[in-house]
Order: sequence, then structure tokens, then C-alpha cells
Amino acid sequence: MTSSFARIVCAFVALVAAPTSLAQQGGINVPEHVARPVVMELFSSQGCGNCPAANANVQKLGERTDVIALTYPVGIWDYLGWDDTFAKPEFLERQKRYNRTLGYRGPYTPQVIYSGEKHGPGTDINKLAKGFAARDITPYPVGVAFDGDKVVVAGNMPEKMTKASVVLVRFRTGQTKVTPAAGANQGKAMTYWNLVTGYETIGEWTGGMQKYQAACNSGCAVLVQKDGAEGAIIGAVQKK
Repeated sequence: MTSSFARIVCAFVALVAAPTSLAQQGGINVPEHVARPVVMELFSSQGCGNCPAANANVQKLGERTDVIALTYPVGIWDYLGWDDTFAKPEFLERQKRYNRTLGYRGPYTPQVIYSGEKHGPGTDINKLAKGFAARDITPYPVGVAFDGDKVVVAGNMPEKMTKASVVLVRFRTGQTKVTPAAGANQGKAMTYWNLVTGYETIGEWTGGMQKYQAACNSGCAVLVQKDGAEGAIIGAVQKK
């Protein structure tokens, strides 16, 4: 067994064996399950009046050890008179592909994609708490860990799967603030949490232990996604 493979296996076993926490985190008193972090990908816009509430909830939940929170700025409301200052076309394309995968006409804002499997507006913390209480808490089938300037993905290919995409997401760690000068949030300070600045597919995983180039000192997440870059997430890790 190679040293890298041994490290990732040990880390994965430690996650599985780790006790859950009952401490209140992220505004909800639901046990944390670090072996299966919920990946919350929020698509938010400066021209969306309901987005500040979802932004705040994602920030609260981002305090938990079992949440990987990422915010993608999109410009779908730019036509109303304010161009989102952080939006990139590729973020909207990712959102559209998620909606196609989930069978939803979309996109909309605020929209949260939960581990590539479900979606919702993310504006009601009580609904989020119910979802966290009822979610799947079995460990992810794939272990993911950073190893220097690479990321190691290891595990057995889940049944009925032949490959998965390995996606690297880069983000500004913590808060990013902006005050739109026009539109629905004119003059109101908005706060983004882990604002995404870019993402890319860095490889394809076909089972076993594989390494991928992922140089990153902080502010990045690696998502292993079933059958494509917008599929269900079967393994994930972040570096804040």
C-alpha cells in the first residue's frame, strides 16, 4: 500500500468512526455527520431580492463540520438594470446543467443544489433543519483528500457506475461583501459566503486510487460527481 493511499484510507476510516456532534451549529441543532458532508452550491444574484436571506443561511450552515458551502454568482437578473459584479457565464451554465440533470426547467435564484441530488431556495432555515435531520448520513462511497499539490481519490466504483468527474472549485474563503448601486438590492449591503471564482473538471475517476493535479493553498473544494460534472456527489473535500 502506498503512503498516499494509506493516508487517504486512514483519513476516510477516521471520518466514518468519528462521533457526531449535538452542539448547535449553523443555526440548527441537528447532529453533524462529517463522513458525509452536505455540499450546498448556492446560485445567487445581486439583482435578486430574496437572495440575501439564502446567502445568510448558507453562511450559517457553512459553520458546520458537515457542510461544504459554495456560492456561485449568476447574472440572470442583469436585464433589470444592474449587472452582477461577480457573475460569470460558466456559473449559469453549471446551474442550467444541474437543472437538466434534476429534471427541473430552472434556473432560478436563490437556488441551492444539495450534493447534486436535490434543489430548493434555501431561504427558510426551518425547512433546511428538517432536511438535515432527514438526510442520508451513510459515509460517501469515495474518499477524497489533498496530498500536497494533488488530490487523491480512492474507493470502489459504486454499482451501476463506470466513471465519475473530478471537479475542482475555487472560492474566496469566508465573506465577500458588495452593495449594488441599482436593482432589487439597491443600496443594501450583500454578503456572500465562499464566493466561487472558478471551477474546472480536472479528471475522470474510474475506481481504485487515482491522483489529480489540484494545487491549492486555501479556498478550494474537490467534488467527485456521478456520470458528469453536474451529477450526484459521491465524495468531497474542501480546503478553507
